Amino acid sequence: MRRVRNEQRVTLRLSRQRPGKVRQRERAEAGGAEGKPRQWRDLTVIASLLAVLLAVPGTVWAVLVAQSQLNQADEAAVKEERAQASRVSSWASQDAHGKWLFHVMNRSPDPIARVFLSFAPWIPDAKDSPRWAVMVMSVPPCTDMTIRQGQLRYNVDHPVQTFDRDQFNMPEPSSPPKGKGWRPLDQRNRYWELGDVDFTDRNGVDWVRRGGGGLERQHGRLSAVGNGVLGQVFGALTYRTVEECGEGT
Repeated sequence: MRRVRNEQRVTLRLSRQRPGKVRQRERAEAGGAEGKPRQWRDLTVIASLLAVLLAVPGTVWAVLVAQSQLNQADEAAVKEERAQASRVSSWASQDAHGKWLFHVMNRSPDPIARVFLSFAPWIPDAKDSPRWAVMVMSVPPCTDMTIRQGQLRYNVDHPVQTFDRDQFNMPEPSSPPKGKGWRPLDQRNRYWELGDVDFTDRNGVDWVRRGGGGLERQHGRLSAVGNGVLGQVFGALTYRTVEECGEGT
């Protein structure tokens, strides 16, 4: 056979091909190497989520318990603060002759100090029967203190806008005050009521026992304000021992 000039012989070599099974095994091994960490990552994420979900109820319960304990502590503190004041009560009554008796009872084992009693007639006369107040230095522990109607005077010539505590900084007189303006509880105003009673407890906290029975902390001034006059209580007061007395009553 004749050769063509300038003809070049080209030698083709087929690339060596690996069998199909070998390639499949390599891909499987490569996929397994990458898939294994991915599975662990997924499990880790799921475990973390489960841990968070399981921790939520415990956290909520802990918050609720802490709040409950805080509320109980606050209630105990309020109860302790009111412990003595809640054992102080006041009311008005009449004796067999129709004379008024005004009571302040202290059922605590400690005295109360600077006790102010306010009065007002049930059928008030704007000119002659204003609201008024008197001061008692203290009420002993476990005692029902009684003020008789004849021991009270009020001064219509001494009007005040507010009953300030400093106005009553005086000892209890042994005899009734004299003067044109001083008046007793006479028959013109036969229906009297005991209004608010202000006092200081053993911790120096001021309280007011409302005429309707409510108990509140007092701040600064006496509760009776407006169209008022000063009064005085005189003579020996009556004290009766209260049997049911103490912190547990």
